[in-house]
Amino acid sequence: MTVTYSLHVSKARLCGFAKLLIRWRGSIYKLLYREMIIFILLYYFLLALYRFILNDDNRATFEKLAIYCEAFTDLIPLSFVLGFYVTIVVGRWWQQFLAIPWPDKCCMLISTYVNGADERGRMIRRTLARYLNLMSALTFQAISPAVRKRFPTLDHLVEAGLMTKEECQVYDQVLMTHGKWWVPAQWFGAVAARARREGRIKDDILFKHLLDEMHVFRGNCGLLFSFDWISIPLVYTQVVTLAIYTYFLATVMGRQYLDPKKGYPGHEIDLYVPVFTLLQFFFYMGWLKVAEQLINPFGEDDDDFELNWCLDRNLQLSYNIVDVMHQSNPRLVKDLFWDDVEPQLPYTRSSFNLRTQPHLGSAMNLDVNLEESEFITMETIMEEDKDENNYTSPPRSPVFDQNGLFNFSNDTPTRRTSTCSIDTDNASLSRFRLPDFPGSRFVNMILGSNRELSHSTDSMKDANVSSVSSPFILKSPHRKTCTEPSPLTLNDDRTSAESPLLTIQEKESQCNEEAMPSEQPIVYQDKPPEYCAIKIPDLSVVEEESSSSSSRGSSPVQDSGQSTEQSNISSGEQDVTVYQSNSSQESLLTSSDSQSTDSSSRLLENAG
Repeated sequence: MTVTYSLHVSKARLCGFAKLLIRWRGSIYKLLYREMIIFILLYYFLLALYRFILNDDNRATFEKLAIYCEAFTDLIPLSFVLGFYVTIVVGRWWQQFLAIPWPDKCCMLISTYVNGADERGRMIRRTLARYLNLMSALTFQAISPAVRKRFPTLDHLVEAGLMTKEECQVYDQVLMTHGKWWVPAQWFGAVAARARREGRIKDDILFKHLLDEMHVFRGNCGLLFSFDWISIPLVYTQVVTLAIYTYFLATVMGRQYLDPKKGYPGHEIDLYVPVFTLLQFFFYMGWLKVAEQLINPFGEDDDDFELNWCLDRNLQLSYNIVDVMHQSNPRLVKDLFWDDVEPQLPYTRSSFNLRTQPHLGSAMNLDVNLEESEFITMETIMEEDKDENNYTSPPRSPVFDQNGLFNFSNDTPTRRTSTCSIDTDNASLSRFRLPDFPGSRFVNMILGSNRELSHSTDSMKDANVSSVSSPFILKSPHRKTCTEPSPLTLNDDRTSAESPLLTIQEKESQCNEEAMPSEQPIVYQDKPPEYCAIKIPDLSVVEEESSSSSSRGSSPVQDSGQSTEQSNISSGEQDVTVYQSNSSQESLLTSSDSQSTDSSSRLLENAG
């Protein structure tokens, strides 16, 4: 029933759409002429009443009422309400068309996947195709008045050939108060499973693909059923309808031409035919009629979907695909363009002028001056020697920043470290608590800033520790040397109860910067350790052992020399223990040379 006019608008020409106005089938005149006649009759009835029947007093009342109705019509937002409603209806109308089930793809899969040229194979393929069409027919029968008139009962479907008598009996035995249009989908799955067990469907993947496509078909049928069930909210339809009808009822009274002698504003001209009022009625009421026709496209209007035609088309196409065209393919031959690299299809004389050149890009037709198309030499941008982003000190760990242990000087643009000798009391040093921190980065800093330690490959081999890989290259930093040592005085007046940590006062000393003779890069040959950590002895254990020794009559400093850890700390030599986890074994490196003393002294200086 759809009115098609695509051919008449295939080419834009003079009055192309205007020629469509003379059509009657599917036109706005066919929908609107009844309402238009009623509106014109009401208008001219009031016109005759005002001009020929009423007396002067009643005419004055009529004129006041007409002016009031004219003012009322400006308060209704008719365009906004009606336009939004029609937009929803048109979108819903197109979605319903997209939901119409088409068995083309599923029938092609049936013809491809279900093998067998015998009678049983043909019966299975035709039965599967018939179940698809039966499911769509039951769905259309439930939602479309046109299909319901064609197949009012199941017996009509049996007589039409979409259902057998045995299938009708099985269908009636399904006791449900809801719709049963989905039952043929279950039959489809059972027959397909039987074909799989018989080996007519070669693979489970093909069987699953066939069922998935059937479920898509069933989902479209369910979507159509849902569209018929869930409509646009009735309140919205009522609001739009009341707005249109009340507006034009007020217009019938408010758009009357009053006596020009009275001097009412806007009534200087006296006409008998309200031309623009009729056009306004035609537009707004016609807009409402468009929504009224499209809100249910499964009816019997001129532009409703032709579901009966869909059933006829789908049934014929299904049987042709699964039966007539099954394994009846043309012989393989060479095509006409077998040896042509660029095949060209011919044109007729009437279509030769429609031939166009291929699109290569809009910028391909741009004319570029030859002088401006030559390459030029670009100026090399030199990097500045001083960059704020470069490190001016060894990188430090966030743990060090929080504890404030290492504060490298940023005054000079090069990386420098300072080493000063420390003269402290061994007993006081044993009571000084150092915080526990992860030392992987600290070891890298020590290795990077201590050339002697980094070149002590013999000691590293003895300790079974792998050196750092070759790409890891550090330049030997400048070292600050002190002309005279800066001793540290420890305030021992306070007890440990008053202050757990002793205050370290560093005396001022003049340090002269002495650059290294040459900055040679330090190259480490082997791979870097996966994980490094510094193990610092627990000084609380040292204090307990010192107190126990003092109770036996020995000085804490002398007794602490009996243990390895206290001996290293009291003699000014602190053991730096490095753990390396490589696979399942751990390597231990202990360096007790004089450079370790410098490193621990630098730690205590910064801690102070």
